[in-house]
Amino acid sequence: MIQKIHTVILEKALNHLLKTQQIDINALENKTIYFSLQDLPIEVNFICANSRIFVTSESAKRATDVDVKLQLESFLALIRGKNLTDLLRQDKIVVHGDIKTAQLLFDLLQQVEFDFEEELSKYTGDIIAHQVGKIVKKVQSTKNPLDLIKDKTVNLFVAPKRFR
Repeated sequence: MIQKIHTVILEKALNHLLKTQQIDINALENKTIYFSLQDLPIEVNFICANSRIFVTSESAKRATDVDVKLQLESFLALIRGKNLTDLLRQDKIVVHGDIKTAQLLFDLLQQVEFDFEEELSKYTGDIIAHQVGKIVKKVQSTKNPLDLIKDKTVNLFVAPKRFR
């Protein structure tokens, strides 16, 4: 059930970004990409069709054009503009299949300019959005984002007044 929920959220978020950023995904038309963030429970298929991205979490492995497996740290590095070839040489990303399709996917992700705080503030208000934005910036700048998230979550629930 949780797997289904996160695929729906991911699909809506990706397609919202494609629409609002006016990103052309025609180069990925009719491509299927298996994507796994190994340190998070995210294993999905991105199916690109009709200028949209459909996200599935099928347990049975379907035929894909490319399989991409990486850690969150490497994914964030790619979004920040790190070269895919450099990460492949360092064995930080495992790609099986059409490397060109993987490169196209990461090129598209690097085009996205998303103001996370602005979007979140529409639902939570400015103060909460700003605090979450500060956490996101710290996560993006740390070497081990999962440890930082765990620490901040514990602080939030154990000692909310010290949470910063």
